[in-house]
Amino acid sequence: MHGRGGQGAVTASRIIATAAYEEGKYSQAIPMYGTERRGAPLTAYVRIDDVRVRERELVHTPGISLCFDPLLSLQQAVANDLLPNGQVLLNAPFAPDKSELAGNINIATVDATSIALETLGRPITNTAMLGAFAKATGVVKLESIEKAIKKYFPGRLGDMNIAAVRKSYEKVSPWVPAKNKVAPKMQVDLNVGGYGTLKDVSSWRVFYPVVNEEKCIGCKTCWIFCPEAALEWKANNKPAMVDRACKGCGVCANECPVKAIEMKRVEI
Repeated sequence: MHGRGGQGAVTASRIIATAAYEEGKYSQAIPMYGTERRGAPLTAYVRIDDVRVRERELVHTPGISLCFDPLLSLQQAVANDLLPNGQVLLNAPFAPDKSELAGNINIATVDATSIALETLGRPITNTAMLGAFAKATGVVKLESIEKAIKKYFPGRLGDMNIAAVRKSYEKVSPWVPAKNKVAPKMQVDLNVGGYGTLKDVSSWRVFYPVVNEEKCIGCKTCWIFCPEAALEWKANNKPAMVDRACKGCGVCANECPVKAIEMKRVEI
């Protein structure tokens, strides 16, 4: 599972492992963190078997790859090292035949970000991917996913996440073979990076801030609270985003006392 901090990929791995356990299977969930920050790329792994799972290392040649982030879904690295005829389930707002991923793989897509925003009000895509996973792969049943979700998210929060699961179960596309069979030579390691290493976190964004200069009073509250030093000041005493440093966390918009900052969704 490829995702970013805050999207719930690690929790999703635990939910799948729990769902498999509820069906009488053996399962194991393994998270792997790089830069432990909201928005930073991370990977989580799940093993499921009918016999006891005794391995304790990372999954190096998976049969299925899930990508929780629409920008990461454009990178060939999410399909690296898959077994022949492996399956790649992408959070992407386009049909699987539009994907440029290459290899002896099959691709399915679901717009998990839109589903999450509709059902949860936030771009936390983990449960919006789980229904698609259940439908597309058949590895675990929808009912088992829902039962596991209730263990992790009780009450109303659980109901909201189950709504996301059911909607993605309905919306996921069929599998389509990758149109490109040979992967490009230049590939990106999703486990390396982050502000302070590559000096660029712009690809972490699902939303980006837009300043209404007419409403802005120049109080610099956004600058004070920004966790990434991603704002600078223009000559007219108005803020401007430093593109490479902004990860789209939305703190500036939340703290602005006059609501002069609007978060807009990144278009893929």
